[in-house]
Amino acid sequence: MPPEPIYTLTDIVSRLGDATESEARLELEGLRNDDFIAKGRRIGTPRLAKELARNYGLLADWLLTARAEQLDLLGFVSADWLRIAAWAARQSETHYDANQKGASLGAAEKQIRQTQAEELGAEAKQARDRLRGTLLHLAGGIPGWVTRIDAAYATPGTQSPISDALVALCDVADALLTDPSPGIVKRRARNRLDMNAVGRFRDLALSAAQALRDAASVAPTAPVSQSQVDLWDGIAITFFEQLVDALEQAREVDPTIPAPSIIGLRGWFRRASRKNRGDADASTSDADDAPAGG
Repeated sequence: MPPEPIYTLTDIVSRLGDATESEARLELEGLRNDDFIAKGRRIGTPRLAKELARNYGLLADWLLTARAEQLDLLGFVSADWLRIAAWAARQSETHYDANQKGASLGAAEKQIRQTQAEELGAEAKQARDRLRGTLLHLAGGIPGWVTRIDAAYATPGTQSPISDALVALCDVADALLTDPSPGIVKRRARNRLDMNAVGRFRDLALSAAQALRDAASVAPTAPVSQSQVDLWDGIAITFFEQLVDALEQAREVDPTIPAPSIIGLRGWFRRASRKNRGDADASTSDADDAPAGG
């Protein structure tokens, strides 16, 4: 059996798309900040983030192949709902990291976006170099084409030079792919470059350039307080409670629907179960729970 993938909230949000605080609030509009903070104080953020990343990553994979009748059983749980829940979970993790470093949320978010920009930039640089080699082969040493390729490859003095160079090479590729010269036509026949491949290079260039702009656009804010961490922990665990309930109810009809994993949060859900039964000690802490306050 292959090892289970390791999921991160940052990767899941990148895959599903960003959400907004207003979207998260709308899903939970009947609850107040005090409700969330009270919940957040009783759970540890690192453990929460780890469990949510694993559950949301596995669910995102499963949703791609889920049958229509299974999706009907899940009700509100969909890829769009998961997008908001995963984003809220990442907010919990981001706020915690910033609080631990005594940094602002802006600084933490900027670091995340800079890392994403660097990763996309490295991918764009590799693509730029590969495309240049491919185009030089197509050009066959024809001076006019070689000059155009070299000019496009040269790093321009812009805010996103690698991306702009890759876009310029894509423009040259478009021209070479439609050139009717017999030699170029023959070399094209032995080459895997086509308009679809050029389109993917162009999309990568645009994504890398946008990532740089996103990183630069993050403005500094005030340092993150513990109450802000607790707030987002409470929001994140509330989304997860909704998911656990939905999955368990759906599995009563179709046991092939994946079960939620609550190993790292078993103390939390034992408390919730006692509270639902009305037990007197429902508010007490379990020995395996993380320390309170994020």
